[in-house]
Amino acid sequence: MRRLLLSLALLGLLAGCGGAPEAVSPVYTDWSHLEPYEPPEAVYTRFSPYSGDTLTPREDYGPLLPYVGAYPETDSYMGSLPLLGLVTAGGAVVTDPVYAQIQMVGDFWGSVPEYDPFLLLYRGELIGHETSEWGTYPVVDFSLTVAAPDGSWVREMGTQYINPQSLRDGRLALTGRDGSALILNGDGTDGTYFPASALEPFLGDGFQWSWEGGPDLSWDGRYGHVWRYDENDPEGDGIVCWLDADTGTVTAERPADYTPTEYAYEEDPTFPGYSRSSALADPITGAAYHYARREDDSGSDLLDEAGNVVLADCEMPYITLGIGDSPWVWGDRIAYGEDGFFCYRDLEGNLVFRYPVETNSD
Repeated sequence: MRRLLLSLALLGLLAGCGGAPEAVSPVYTDWSHLEPYEPPEAVYTRFSPYSGDTLTPREDYGPLLPYVGAYPETDSYMGSLPLLGLVTAGGAVVTDPVYAQIQMVGDFWGSVPEYDPFLLLYRGELIGHETSEWGTYPVVDFSLTVAAPDGSWVREMGTQYINPQSLRDGRLALTGRDGSALILNGDGTDGTYFPASALEPFLGDGFQWSWEGGPDLSWDGRYGHVWRYDENDPEGDGIVCWLDADTGTVTAERPADYTPTEYAYEEDPTFPGYSRSSALADPITGAAYHYARREDDSGSDLLDEAGNVVLADCEMPYITLGIGDSPWVWGDRIAYGEDGFFCYRDLEGNLVFRYPVETNSD
């Protein structure tokens, strides 16, 4: 390698000299000292029995982690969008990369997220076509699967339920497209159910949930409130009624024992040698970390709470819905990208998973 560099340097000097060229001795390059580039190899197995494109409930997976299996370019302004699957902490692939989004539902009122025991899997589903004067276009919706973080139970919710929210007590609230609301217990069974008919006295027959102007349902602990913009009362709080997840009642009056949760905002800490950082947490273990950018802008590192480097240069080249582009720490595994592969390492730095990410060119 040294001989090659010297040869290139000499050729550069000759190219920059003026006047007639002088005779020089020939320069030979010993290519035998160059090490050929060897791309990294895939490192993973498949869980047996393999679930394929649908998560099958089992008791022996252990924590399930998301992985990026494909990153195709789209013909829209959104650019590339990922397809994700599930893998065990030991590197055994459980499902194909068929999900548009995988996340854990959590409590984000504090500076560091806290997560509830619900794994949310979103999958694109063609539900029909729409025709306009410009042509016919597919209509796509997202089908929701709710599962235990270890896959011990799985609930296929279809496209009926949206807007999952943590009640911060081990329960999950879902909003029904038909105007209903459903509370899931920590084991995936049905808890309190609010039919649309229970809300129609406050919202009218045939109402539909909407984020733009309402009605919209939000939960703060066991209590949910329905908000809707009222142009006749611009000074009001817009709250139409209250839902109690414990009793199943719907009332116009605010519950006497309700105290709104205040967001505990804290500035992200800075560490010596780093210009900025952002907090993240392991959804399985709850351990807190910081993703920090180095002051010289040469890269970003994953730090523990004390500012010690857990894994250097762990940028994530795949922007994923609900997770973002920072590295994930999931079940004591650190995710990052490497030469077209999606990887996980354990906290000791040992590689446990390396999966080739498919693109349009594959």
